Parts: sequence; structure tokens; C-alpha cells
Amino acid sequence: MKATGTIEVTSWDEKTWDGRSYKEVEGRKLTEAHVRFSYTGDVSGTGNCRYLMYYGDDVAWTTAIEEVVTDEGTLVLRHVGAYRSSVEGATEVVDGTGRYLNARGALVVDWAEDGSGTYTLEYEV
Repeated sequence: MKATGTIEVTSWDEKTWDGRSYKEVEGRKLTEAHVRFSYTGDVSGTGNCRYLMYYGDDVAWTTAIEEVVTDEGTLVLRHVGAYRSSVEGATEVVDGTGRYLNARGALVVDWAEDGSGTYTLEYEV
């Protein structure tokens, strides 16, 4: 199955592991971000995501788990990637409920600089 639509970052709360704002700490650091996304289109709902990140000298490495809640069920996504001058990485569909029960597949997002993007979701149930 294939689904397309738009995605937007609606909130981003990122802190270092000792609770400080990530912007307060220079250089190498470990952070956790609680991020909320809004999905519209073939899949419409709210994504709640927890990123763990490591900021090195010229890259931020990321891994995350996200739950996308829709009226038809939930999707569970696993993110692995990096941020250099742009977002790099992969998002895998690892499970779901309702219409998406036992879903497996991938989500690809083309991000704009303003925090919005378009998504293509391909999955099997």
C-alpha cells in the first residue's frame, strides 16, 4: 500500500541528558527531544516521537521511536539518521494497530527549511 501527504513539526522540546536546554551546551553533547508532528493526507493524525541524539563536531546522530495516532489505528516508526547540513536517514514502519496491524514498510519525507514536508509511506499489513 502507498500513502502520501504532508507532515509538519508542531513542537520540539530538546534537552541535554542532564536537563539543560540543548542550546546552552556547546560542542559534543547527548540530548533527548520530544517532538510532535501533524500528518495530513492519506494518513492523517498526530505523531509523538522521542529522539535520542549525539552531537559530534560536524554531525548530529539520531535514533527515535514515533507513534502516529490516526482515527484508523496507529503506526510505530523507527528513525535512524544524521543531520549535517540537511536531514539524512531512514524511517522504518515496525508495527501498527487497527488498519495498520502488523504493518511493515518505510516512510520517506522530503523536508523543507520551515519544518514542513511531504511524505510517502509504503507498507504491507
